[in-house]
Amino acid sequence: MLFRVLSIGLITAWVSTAQADPIQTAVDQAMAGLEVASSDAPYSRTIKRMYIGWDANGEAKVGVVYRTIESYKPITGVVIVHKTPEGFVLHEALFPDISKIKNAKDRNMVLTVLKSFQDVPFDPHAEKSAVDGLTGATRYGIKTSGYLNYMARRIALEMETLPAWTKPKKK
Repeated sequence: MLFRVLSIGLITAWVSTAQADPIQTAVDQAMAGLEVASSDAPYSRTIKRMYIGWDANGEAKVGVVYRTIESYKPITGVVIVHKTPEGFVLHEALFPDISKIKNAKDRNMVLTVLKSFQDVPFDPHAEKSAVDGLTGATRYGIKTSGYLNYMARRIALEMETLPAWTKPKKK
């Protein structure tokens, strides 16, 4: 009897984690403890959705943006930007649904792009990318890098201006 109850519990837990949306999970983890507003989906032709999280003082602290990126398979690129007293930091970029790429060699090649997108300070007003050039990058890597840089810049600019979609809806 105990074995059966334990088996059912494990199967239920496995199914619920397998069905969890990896993109929403990444957003929720990045925004933990903050008030959050999200843009409409799609935000634009090149960006699926944006999220801005702010602290109790009403200051934007974290921005998350994502879009589908064509790679070996279509995957979702997520960029997380933090606003610090010194300026903006591209905290990290990730592919929460990287498991869509079944071939391990292809998956690892895509993941190498992310290594350069960790804790990079940048100025969204500068006419340059947060992360410049990737050595040995494939055509997918170069294109992906461009998208990740663009998304980091756009969310940082939105965090500065706090557009209408971040304001509470009037009742």
